Amino acid sequence: MRLRHIEIFHAVYEHGSISEAARALNVSQPSVSKVLRHAEDQLGYDLFRRTKGRLIPTEQAHELFAEVAEVYTSLSRLARTARNLGARKGGHLRIAVLPAIALAAAPRALARLCSQHPEVTSEITTLHSREMERGLHERECDVAIGFRPSRQHRLRHAQLGSVSMVLVAPRGRFGADDRPISMEALHEVPFIGLRDSGPLADAFVNELNRLEIAPREIVTSHTYYAALALVREGVGVTVTDEYTAAALSTPSLSCYRLEPDVQAPIYALALENSPSADLAGLFVEAVREVMAEYAAVRAGQGLNP
Repeated sequence: MRLRHIEIFHAVYEHGSISEAARALNVSQPSVSKVLRHAEDQLGYDLFRRTKGRLIPTEQAHELFAEVAEVYTSLSRLARTARNLGARKGGHLRIAVLPAIALAAAPRALARLCSQHPEVTSEITTLHSREMERGLHERECDVAIGFRPSRQHRLRHAQLGSVSMVLVAPRGRFGADDRPISMEALHEVPFIGLRDSGPLADAFVNELNRLEIAPREIVTSHTYYAALALVREGVGVTVTDEYTAAALSTPSLSCYRLEPDVQAPIYALALENSPSADLAGLFVEAVREVMAEYAAVRAGQGLNP
């Protein structure tokens, strides 16, 4: 199928009639009918049955549409990218960040970059630390903010600060929010555990094991977001990074600092000699500033800057 065949077939399949497809594509009905017939001639089978003024997809059409939809999406993305390239005046930055900072710290840093450099365009996605080096090498992103420093010679890394784990519980479960809570208080407490949630969660589990503390794990969650939702439903208590706690905390929840403090460093990663190095540097500095603000609030025993 040629690209024009794909466009016409996709429109007719989606809208169910020649007239609606022509209207959606802003072309004439005879043009749509001609291209559709040509596509069927090339394929050697019918794509639609004509029934009472409607076009009913054949079984072959249903199967073909699954493939065509992917191609059509790629074509749409290509067209959008082509348009955006002409509109970019100050450069474009592709950012990958940890889920832990995607709700608060990264948006705040990106807002500062946009405010200070309104001509710059950007896109942001979330990746886990283990995926970031691949994303950089495959040119899916220009800069990544993750837990792990790079050990590859083609990547530059810089530590931006560190993030702490905090205890999240129903309001007042362990007293006033501004008091630190010993990890021993978690022994045999109903707990929403974490799995595959990254180095910070691993560090927390290691500290529990070192201190021989065993919360009573009722539910295991693979994300901090689901764990916090379970706390709101009264299932138990959990831990999360301070940024997620600040972004998702509600009046029904209390957030407590832990003793001992469980932390993990956060790094910026980028390819050496990247053409977007200057823009990446501006974003990295904005993230560093935001993290420093969180650290200052944490030092003052608060959790929500």
